[in-house]
Amino acid sequence: MPTARRFPPLRFSSASNFVKASALSVAHRWQGRAVDLSDHRGPASWRAAQALALEGATVYIGDSRARDRAHGFDRLARERGLEKLALQWAAELRGEISSDACAPHAEKIALHEAEEPSENGANPAGVVTLVGGGPGDPNLLTVAALTAIARADVVLLDRLGIALNVVDFAPAALVIDVGKAPGRHKMSQESINETMLAFARAGARVVRLKGGDPFIFGRGGEEWRFLAEQGIRVDVVPGLTSALSVPAHAGVSATYREVTRAVTIMSGHQPFNQAELSSLVSLGSTIVILMGVATFPSTVAGLRKAGLPDSTGVALLEQGYTANERHTFTTLGAAIDDARARGVTNPAVIVIGDVVNVREASAEIIEARTDTPTEGEELA
Repeated sequence: MPTARRFPPLRFSSASNFVKASALSVAHRWQGRAVDLSDHRGPASWRAAQALALEGATVYIGDSRARDRAHGFDRLARERGLEKLALQWAAELRGEISSDACAPHAEKIALHEAEEPSENGANPAGVVTLVGGGPGDPNLLTVAALTAIARADVVLLDRLGIALNVVDFAPAALVIDVGKAPGRHKMSQESINETMLAFARAGARVVRLKGGDPFIFGRGGEEWRFLAEQGIRVDVVPGLTSALSVPAHAGVSATYREVTRAVTIMSGHQPFNQAELSSLVSLGSTIVILMGVATFPSTVAGLRKAGLPDSTGVALLEQGYTANERHTFTTLGAAIDDARARGVTNPAVIVIGDVVNVREASAEIIEARTDTPTEGEELA
């Protein structure tokens, strides 16, 4: 996992009823202070305790139902055989938290829960939130995404979601890596669906954190339908899709006045047939391909056969918004040789169209921060 980036401390908002990243430490320094949360029994009390303990406070929680609740989610994960996929346990202490009697000098903090556990001890209704994590830079998470992550009891990460260092935003969540790389699945889609269902039925706020947007080749629609059919409430937080944001970061506008007025986003996981490629050439749209490195040679050959000129611009944009971001700009006629020479690998966004030839060069990052291809699916 990449080195965690440090973000501002967490604060507790009575207006919005959630824990979120903000600048509480501007007004308070928590190192060495004692805080009494023993009067609070809802889920937010455990998130608050973990956040304050991480900032160096000693936190008293009494006979915390909230911590017992977190232990319950950890037990469920172990019962489902998820130990090797757990990046963070919900009930694991990450600071000085005590269930003993509160110290006399401890400060009391008022928390306002949006949803309290029921009086009869039954689990409150769980909910699953499908969250788009954007292209990988935490600064591009939406406020709604940060809110959902901070309030989560359980977070299921996609492979690209791990780059967000989600543990910085969710100090009291069970974090499980269920990411799928090409040909290497840590968990099947069916198992992911059942895992979300199990935790939601146990009363958890579950966040399914996906790279980009949940509904651009992210199976968000499939997961939503499965959960809805089981009676589980599903909320959706859209994200910035890498299909548009990564080209923009490289200075490529997917549409451009008097160049093209359409953009087609496609999955290159399976080879395109000639009819599909001929239709794309006839449409004249910018072509954006995700997961298309392995099939890139056949894609290029088919587009040339369909009549797309060899002078058409091509951009291969690897590992967008990461320290290893790398751009290869070429033309359709030279694209296969250039991709092989550069050792282009996934994850990469491929842009084909005349918009590549009118890119804004001032937007580019240094083209090659590393000359060593990163691990991933090699170009066939």
